[in-house]
Amino acid sequence: MKQWWLGLQASERRTLSIGGIVLGISLLYFGLWEPFQNKVDVLEKSVATNQSLSVWMDKSAAEVIRLRGTGSSPSAIKDNRSLLSLVDQTAKRGGLGQAVKRVEPDGQEAVRVWLEQASFDDMMRWLLKIEQSNGITVKSITIDRQEQQGRVNARLSLQGAGA
Repeated sequence: MKQWWLGLQASERRTLSIGGIVLGISLLYFGLWEPFQNKVDVLEKSVATNQSLSVWMDKSAAEVIRLRGTGSSPSAIKDNRSLLSLVDQTAKRGGLGQAVKRVEPDGQEAVRVWLEQASFDDMMRWLLKIEQSNGITVKSITIDRQEQQGRVNARLSLQGAGA
C-alpha cells in the first residue's frame, strides 16, 4: 500500500488526500451530526406539543374544580331506571350521543362506558351532572387525546350510588 502511494504523482496524492478528508467530514456529518439534529428537532416539537397539552389540561382541571364547587352533594338514583339505562340516557342528553360506542354492566352496581371522539368539556359536564344528580361516581377512567383539539377517546368505569 505504501509502495502504491509513493508511486503516485504529487498531484494525485494531494487529490486523494483532499478526497479522503472530504469523505471523512461527510461521514461525520451524515452519520452523526444530521441524525442528532433531526432527533433534537423531533424532541423540541414533542416538548411544544406536551406543553400545549399541559396548558389545556390545567384549564380543564380548573374548570372541573370550579364546576364541582357550584354543585350540590350527590344523592342516590331517584327513579327505578337501571344504572345501565340511566348512564346511556344521561350521556345522550349531555351531548355525547354520537360518542357513546358501548355501555355494558360491570357487576351489580357498575357499568363500563366507551366514548370515541367525545368532546372533553361535554364529557366532564356529564360526569359532574350524574355525580351530583344521581350519586354515580367514576371508579376508573382512561382518556386518550385525539388529533382534533378538545376531542378524546375515553374508557370509564362508573359506580352506582348503592355500591
